[in-house]
Amino acid sequence: MNITIIANGTFPTLPPVLKQLGEADWVVCCDGALEKYLQWYRQQSPRPRQEVSVVGDGDSLSPALLHEAQHEGLAIDCQQIAEQEYNDLTKAVRHVDERCKKLGDGPINVNILGATGKREDHTLGNISLLAYYAEQFPALRMAMHSDYGTFYPVEGVRLFHSRQGQQVSLFALKPDTPVSAKGLKYPIENRRFRWLWEATLNEALGDSFEVQGDGVIVFINR
Repeated sequence: MNITIIANGTFPTLPPVLKQLGEADWVVCCDGALEKYLQWYRQQSPRPRQEVSVVGDGDSLSPALLHEAQHEGLAIDCQQIAEQEYNDLTKAVRHVDERCKKLGDGPINVNILGATGKREDHTLGNISLLAYYAEQFPALRMAMHSDYGTFYPVEGVRLFHSRQGQQVSLFALKPDTPVSAKGLKYPIENRRFRWLWEATLNEALGDSFEVQGDGVIVFINR
């Protein structure tokens, strides 16, 4: 099952990124991000047959927006969650995980769009959440896409496809955990990084590279 979560940041414009949305079986919008989905949906011909949910605290979701969605023929499942301990993106991921556990279909592909851009504090928080999601929701295969590249979490060992010369950055969020990487211009072997910038601005040597660690986020430039 392919799932796309749309956050309320900068919506992507490049066809390779939007292809993820077009192929989704289930689209989950974070509150007012439903407006971004509707704008994209109206431009599609033929229009995809997708299940659509809205998850969040409801602060940016107006009745008028829901009416617009209904006018387009969409049956929207609304999950309003009032608590403020977690942001709307995390509420959406938790909702996806809870439902997928009930289905018992094994690993699920989850693509996140619109999680970066606009407010920088939201961007930093959302990117760092990928490591939390990988630890808390291991059945979900997470990726966060923008027009500029993709962020992936690493828990254990992960192999990435690449092209020679492609720009790669690693962000280690657990300073006490060693990180290793093979297939990069600047190899890494059991390094413990104290600062977020220390493993950035690397480069792929060929068509794949491997990263080992916990709480690591890998950015691959588009």
